[in-house]
Amino acid sequence: FFSLFFDSFFAIKFNKMASASSNNGKKSNSDAVVSLLSRPWDLFFVLWFFNFWFSVMFTDIHNFTASVLGMEVHEMEGRVDMVWPPRFLTKLYFAWARTVDPLLYQNPIWWQVIEWINILCLMPTSLYALHGFIFGNNRIRLPVIITSSFTWYSLMLCIGCTLYGDSPSPDVPMFLAIYVPYALFPMYSIYRLWDERPFSASTLNARKSACKSFLDVIVRLAMIVTYAFYFYYIYLWFVKHPEVFAADAPAAAAAGKAEL
Repeated sequence: FFSLFFDSFFAIKFNKMASASSNNGKKSNSDAVVSLLSRPWDLFFVLWFFNFWFSVMFTDIHNFTASVLGMEVHEMEGRVDMVWPPRFLTKLYFAWARTVDPLLYQNPIWWQVIEWINILCLMPTSLYALHGFIFGNNRIRLPVIITSSFTWYSLMLCIGCTLYGDSPSPDVPMFLAIYVPYALFPMYSIYRLWDERPFSASTLNARKSACKSFLDVIVRLAMIVTYAFYFYYIYLWFVKHPEVFAADAPAAAAAGKAEL
């Protein structure tokens, strides 16, 4: 939030200085913001930040709630009726934790710290980034680069602890296909926002140079492949676990109620 404040403050000061030094306070065409329709590849980032916001608000909230209650996530299943998110998504979350991601079930203290940061910092920033990519707000650059750096670091920590820790994933390909995009898209975002005015016409024209154009093609192909694996494995998980659509509660949840 401090980065958002200072970024906005200095952006306002810079805009005032630029406006005062320009003729009649008018921006040149090279500094004009390019609409989203003219930069369709940015729709990939719009989808990414919406997906990140959704994952925090509908899945990470379980770990956050468990931290507040002083419980492990597996202790909540069948025992805690959450007001948010909807029960169907909670059921999907517990099924995912049992079949793919055991660390979610354990909710160690370092994971809880990450979830607090996700809820309090990264989730609001993802909404800010959504606004920036849709409307071409150059002020999102610094906050998104900072939070993307943290997201990449935290995902590498989660992936490493799951692959080589005491609670390995029972379905490693599925785990990697879903979690690796959360480590890759922060890097794509940093690359996209590296220029000082990433949404201005002058910047986008400069990116058409041979070197940057080639790199843009590589990054765009990488984003396509990343999304393809991500959504295919989401579909594959639902195919492998049709029980999540059953009306009855999972067996583990029933067992938890029986213990009570």
